[in-house]
Amino acid sequence: MGTYYSGNDSLVTFYSYWEKLYPDLEDFHKRWLLKNGEIIPMKRGQILSEMPHMQSALYIVLVGILAKERYCPDRDEQLIMTVALPHMGFFTTMHFFSKSPALGDIVCLKSGLVLKIPYKAIGPYRNQEKAIDTLIDLLVNKKKYQLDHLRVMDSLLISTDRYFYFADHLPQLYNTLSQTEQARLLRMSVRSIRRAKQLYVRRR
Repeated sequence: MGTYYSGNDSLVTFYSYWEKLYPDLEDFHKRWLLKNGEIIPMKRGQILSEMPHMQSALYIVLVGILAKERYCPDRDEQLIMTVALPHMGFFTTMHFFSKSPALGDIVCLKSGLVLKIPYKAIGPYRNQEKAIDTLIDLLVNKKKYQLDHLRVMDSLLISTDRYFYFADHLPQLYNTLSQTEQARLLRMSVRSIRRAKQLYVRRR
């Protein structure tokens, strides 16, 4: 049997997380979240948003893991572009104010729950409601932080150096992703991942 996740409990946990970010939350914010947020159960391998089909929504991970993936014909496999752990998220467009679909498909790596909020529920309050701005800005900054490190990592030509950088600077991903998923993120073979991990463990 699969693991059962309570949508209500997960939403309460997320609201508590939001409240820590912005302690002055009011009943309005709770009503806004309950009215506009759709909790979606997700299973490993499920595609939530696929190019080039246009959506205008924000997906926030409550439980599980999402990834942006794209097919690489040179390697004949789906590569992982970036990852969203719990309390991280993906926009379905390039950014909130964009009308261009985001690159890659949003795919579930680990079963759980996501919170889907349409742009039309966010738009009227963007740059008007501090609590909502704080939440959106945090999601953007978490994404930017990861992408900045992935960009540096991609510039490292030696695969072992790339793995060491990944383990040192993105420890949550290092400790969470399987070796196969790490290989698809780091553009390495699973064998190279195993060899690099042995070296990394010895180094520590």
